This record gives sequence, C-alpha cells and structure tokens, in this order.
Amino acid sequence: MGFLQVKGPYIVDDAGKKVFLRGVCFGGWLNMENFITGYPGAESNIRQAIRDELGEERYKIFFKSLLDSFITEDDFRFLKEIGATVVRIPFNYRHFEDDMSPGEFNPEGFHYLDRAIEWAKKYDIYVILDLHAAPGWQNRGWHSDNPYGITLLWENRDYQERIRDLWVYIAEHYKEEAYVAGYNLLNEPDAPNMDILNRLYREWTSAIRVVDKRHIIFIEGNRYSQVFEGLEEPFDDNLVYSSHNYTIATHRGRRYPGYVGNVYTDRNWMEKIFLERNSWILEHKRPSWVGEFGALFDGPIDNPTNADMARLMALKDQLEVFNKYEQHWTIWTYKDVGVQGLVVPKEDCEYMKRIRPILKLKEKLGLDSWTSRGYGLLHTETTRMVEIVAQTVAEELKDYSLDYSALNRILGDRVVCGAISNFLAPLYALQFADMTEEEIEKMHHSAFEFSNCVKRIYLIDVLKEAMKG
Repeated sequence: MGFLQVKGPYIVDDAGKKVFLRGVCFGGWLNMENFITGYPGAESNIRQAIRDELGEERYKIFFKSLLDSFITEDDFRFLKEIGATVVRIPFNYRHFEDDMSPGEFNPEGFHYLDRAIEWAKKYDIYVILDLHAAPGWQNRGWHSDNPYGITLLWENRDYQERIRDLWVYIAEHYKEEAYVAGYNLLNEPDAPNMDILNRLYREWTSAIRVVDKRHIIFIEGNRYSQVFEGLEEPFDDNLVYSSHNYTIATHRGRRYPGYVGNVYTDRNWMEKIFLERNSWILEHKRPSWVGEFGALFDGPIDNPTNADMARLMALKDQLEVFNKYEQHWTIWTYKDVGVQGLVVPKEDCEYMKRIRPILKLKEKLGLDSWTSRGYGLLHTETTRMVEIVAQTVAEELKDYSLDYSALNRILGDRVVCGAISNFLAPLYALQFADMTEEEIEKMHHSAFEFSNCVKRIYLIDVLKEAMKG
C-alpha cells in the first residue's frame, strides 16, 4: 500500500484508485474508558486507585498485561477476515508526556502504536491515529480522561502548544509510514466558538506539514463532532472531515422501525439525520469519514433482547446510508466488556467474575454516562434537585426563563458520572487486592486475548456485509 491522498471527494491510493476506509475503533486500549473495561470514573483516576491499592509493581503488571492482551495480532487477522480496511486507534497524550514534565516526550509512547502498525502492515489494514485525550481536556467527557468535567484547553495557550508539539513529534516518527492513513487531530472538540477551533486546526496542521507533507489530516466538527458550519473552507489539499453519528434509534430504541419517545425512526429518518449532520461536508465535496457510530446492547451476547435486535436493524440501515453516500467509517467500538463490542470477554472468566459487583453497582446508580442513558438512582435524585431549584425560583422570583435541562446535564456529568464515579474507584481496585503479579497477568490474558473472547456474531455479520460496500 502507498500513501493515501485526497482527490476531490475521494481518498485514493498512489495509483489514483479510490480507497474506502471502513473498519473499527480500538476504544478502551491506549485511551481507556470506564464502560469499555468496567471501572468507574476517568482513566487517570483509576490508575491512581490501582497504584494505591496494589503498590507500584503490581500496578505496572496490571496495566502492562491489560495493554498487552487487549489488542494482539489475532485481532488484526480477524479484522482482515471480515473485510476491514482501517482501524482508528484512540490514544491518551499521557503515553507520551507527563504533566509534571510538559514538552519532554517519552519514546516509549510509540511502543504499542508501532506494534499495532506492524500487524496492520501484515494484513493490509490502514491505521488512523486519534488524539482522544488531550492536554487541558477538549471536552467535559470521561473519554478525554477528564475527572472534573471542565475544559481548559480553549483558554490556555500552553495546552494548545503542547498539542501542536506532540503532533509534530508523532508526525516526525511516522512521516515515512504509508500504513498510517493520517492524523485525527482532536477527538470530539467542544470549543466555545469556531474561531478558536479554526485557528488551532490551521496552526496544528501547519506545524505537522513542516515535517510531514504526505499524510492525511482528519479534522472533526465542533460540539462533539456534530457541528461543521463555521469551519473555514478546506485549507489543506490533504484534508478529510470527520463526523460522529450516534442516534436515538441505535442507543434507546426497542422497536425498529418505530418510535423512540415521540420520534418515529426508520431508514428515511436515519438518512435525514445523516444529511443534516453532514451537509456542510457534502457541500464542500471533500471526503467524509464517520469516525464514530454504533449501537448499545443490553442483553447477553448469546441471548440478545428484542430491543438489541431492533438497534441492530437500525445500525444496518445506518450503514446502508453511509455506503450510499460513499462514506468512510469506523464503528465504536471493537472490544469491551459487553456493551458494544464485536468481541467480548467470556462471562465466566476471572476478570468478569471479579468486576461483576462493580458493574452492577454502576448500573444501579447510573455511574457511566454512556450506558446509563440518564437513568439510575442518582440521576433520579439529581432530577429531583433540579425540580426543587426550578420550583423555588418560580415561587420566590416568578422567573421561568432558565434552561433547567442544562443544569440537570451538568449534575449528571460532573457530579454523578464525575465526582461520585471517581470517588468509588478504590472499590474497583479492591477487587484485585488479593492477587499476585502472575495471577493478574493471567487474568487479563484470559479475559481480553482474542482467542479467549466471544464473538457477537449478529453484529459481525452486519458489518461484514457493509464492508463489502
């Protein structure tokens, strides 16, 4: 495979032949997420909880064995078999840089990326590198390794320059690597305005181009990759735009076609939603990549619920819409503890048995924003708190103008899924307190290595068909 490049609305190879990048995201690997591997809160917080509970040596073994087993060559072999042409690899900046030594980059950060790219080469699969957790936090989400639910990137020049310099460091390393399709500059930005996002996209791209003129630059819309109006006209010849397309039908639906709340969802609705979200990209006749989409499954992998199958049918229609408009796409996510993954650990493996009490606790309280969908005991309480505030304001001030749904979201994100979830992190660490280094290593390999996982066949079949185009 040669270097990919943009030609009009298409991505082409070095022979000028159209290439469609369709595959998966390796979520939860080099940027960990609570619902993917089962812990509460943010990655940096759970790492500290594990270190406090297990001590330094067992801490190192815990995360090394998890990273070693989560993605192996067997995963790439399987993805080649089902027709994938690309994997998107989200990574946390902390693999390269410590906040106590900003600007001092650790070459060990390339260890797992280099290994993955070598496997990708072997199976003719491209790799997109995705900065998922950035210095200063680009959004309020747990997925940017944000324990506090605040964003500092947009108002702090130091963080902005650190991202620029990190990408230059990475681009220098991979500038001759054709199996790297390109650089996804920033996952799901939530900038206060388009001016600052435009300025930073242009600055980071210009810095990369000093050392690497060949790789594609992938940039996302604002507001978690939903909003593109206000972005500058394409400012680089090798630029691809990326949207994220999650829907109520694939996350909350129980019948498809059918109503979710008061919205009727079917294939026509799915196409309408896609066009509304991606109209700016299509109008500018540039390649468009749906970097994230997917469905939530609530039942056991071998016994899906009726709602699970309805969401699968919605996902199937969504994929048909993507292919109709010649989209590149990567589904979220490839492997997890049973929520969305194509492959998941066996229910009776040691890891799943140990974390099951934590999974039940998180579900009951609603601690994971992604899977709780606003439900759980604590979300009931925050809703009640907001109602008390609204009622008191109305009675005392006769004011009815405030958007209390925004307050409810803030309490959910920052208090329930933030402060409380992170507070309970030591309980997850405690589940492994009695284990030796050898037992921890064996536990992770038996849970996450491909040969020990279970396949979600009904999802894989839908994806295989869609990957054919």
